Amino acid sequence: MGSFTRAQIASDSFLFPEPLNKGKDLSLWATRYYIHEFQSSGNIPIVYANAGPSGLYADTCDFCTASLEGTAYVRDSSGTVHVINFARTGEETGVDCRKCKKYTSSKLNVESWGKTLWTKSEGFGDGVRNYRLVPFRTVAVDPAMIPYGTVIYIPAARGKLVSLPNGKQEIHDGYFFAGDTGGAIKKNHIDVFTGIYSGNPFPAVIQSNENKLFEAVIVTDADIVNALRSLHEK
Repeated sequence: MGSFTRAQIASDSFLFPEPLNKGKDLSLWATRYYIHEFQSSGNIPIVYANAGPSGLYADTCDFCTASLEGTAYVRDSSGTVHVINFARTGEETGVDCRKCKKYTSSKLNVESWGKTLWTKSEGFGDGVRNYRLVPFRTVAVDPAMIPYGTVIYIPAARGKLVSLPNGKQEIHDGYFFAGDTGGAIKKNHIDVFTGIYSGNPFPAVIQSNENKLFEAVIVTDADIVNALRSLHEK
C-alpha cells in the first residue's frame, strides 16, 4: 500500500495502519488534560489578556481547574458556550487556588493559576503555532525533546477504544501529533489531550508517573505526518 493511500485512509479518524517507516525511538511518560466545563457563576471574573473583562465568571475550583487544564467551556446565562484558552500568567492574583480543597496540598505551581489571563477561542481550543487541539490526537510536548509538528506512534495506545465528542466510539490507531506545550511539560513527559472526556482512555500509557515509561517512535512517513498536520492546522 503506497504512503499516499495510507494517509488518505485516516485524516480525521483512527484508521492508519502501523507505520512502515520509523524514526527515532523514544521512552516517554504521560499525563492527560481535558476541557473543563462549567456554568458562568461565582464572583471571579474571566479576564481576557488583550480585551479585558469577558463578562464571564467562575468560582474558585472552576477557575483553577480551567487554569490547570488550559482550556474551558463556559456556559453563560443564555446557554451560549464560550471557549476560553490560557493566554498567559498575569501580575495580579485573582484567586487563591489553595482554597480549592483538591489543590490545597498539590505540589504543582498552584499559586500561578490564580493569575491566569485568557484568550477567546473556538472548537476545542488552541495549541501552539497555528494548531488547533484535536481530541485523542494532540499531545503537549517539550519542543527540545519532541519538536512541534512531530508525529509519534505509541504501540501501547493502538487498539484502545476512545469515546469521541460526537458520541461515536473508535479504535485508536496509536498516532499522536505534537501540537501543544505546557509549563510542566519537560523532557520526556507528554500530556495527552482528551477533549471533553475526563477519563483515562490509555491506562497503560497515561499513568501520571515519571517512572512509568512506555515506548514510542517518531513517524517519518511524510504523508501520514502531513495528514495529521492538516488536521491540526486552522
